[in-house]
Amino acid sequence: MVRRQHSRRAPHASGLVSAALFAVLGAWAQPALLVRPAAAAPAEQKPGNPDAKGSGEADASSAPGIDISKLGDLPRKVFFRVVNREPSSCGKGHSLLYSVKHDPACKRSVYSAKYVAKLAEAGYTESEIGEELQIRYHDVVHNNIDVSRAPNKGPAEARVTLVEFVDYECPHCRMAQSLIRQVLDAYPGQVRLYFKHFPLSPHTNSRLAAEAATAAQKQGKFWPYSDKLWDNADNLTPAVLEKIAKEVGLDVARWRGDMNSDEVKARVAQDKSDGTALGVNSTPTIYLNGRKYAGRHDIEAMSDWVDEELGR
Repeated sequence: MVRRQHSRRAPHASGLVSAALFAVLGAWAQPALLVRPAAAAPAEQKPGNPDAKGSGEADASSAPGIDISKLGDLPRKVFFRVVNREPSSCGKGHSLLYSVKHDPACKRSVYSAKYVAKLAEAGYTESEIGEELQIRYHDVVHNNIDVSRAPNKGPAEARVTLVEFVDYECPHCRMAQSLIRQVLDAYPGQVRLYFKHFPLSPHTNSRLAAEAATAAQKQGKFWPYSDKLWDNADNLTPAVLEKIAKEVGLDVARWRGDMNSDEVKARVAQDKSDGTALGVNSTPTIYLNGRKYAGRHDIEAMSDWVDEELGR
């Protein structure tokens, strides 16, 4: 800082000197001018993040194809907070809502936003919806599953493939069979199902039941045999397994030999090994076009996933 120097007045200064001295002192006494920095230019809005409309407020306008007419005031607020905060489901640098409105190539964002509306209507909180979106759309792994020898039903050209890992003594697996039938009936010609065995060690008869069904497959009667296994899931003793073999018209002697063969045992063991490699640790576990299904086990929820794969 520069300090002012105080000048002593000369005892006999002339008027000219006094005037000059006054001019100098007056210059020191003037207050310094404040130089204000130039106002910063408004930040250029990135094309991928234009949800703020210049006012700093989140976009709360409707988006094409997303029905929020059933949402009350609170669920509607939750919906808009989530779709303005969550990123595009196609990994682009803008919000989910912007993606729905301005990125027609990203169909997955439309399905994501529809899913947000459903969850908001069901009373989910913002954080719960965020978790569901993370599981379904962001932490997605498309798995390659070997189904070359798996029993199957549905056309080979079907656009949607379901692979289920199940245990015959698992009560939830038995209930899931009804759901699978509903899906196949609801989408004729569009869904193909593959069946993979995953016998859990606490279930004493499930491995033997899986081997019995695989032996029935060698005679082309896996599905009728499997259906009867579900009907008798509480009592899958060796005697019941043989009784079912007779009921579905198997060559029982051949069936016994196949069931005890190393080939059949290895097939069942390979199914379980395939599931373990995918991270399966409970049953039923279902994969839909390679994506692990994480929805509710009801027709509405699973249809939502199937429709998405079909582009509906």
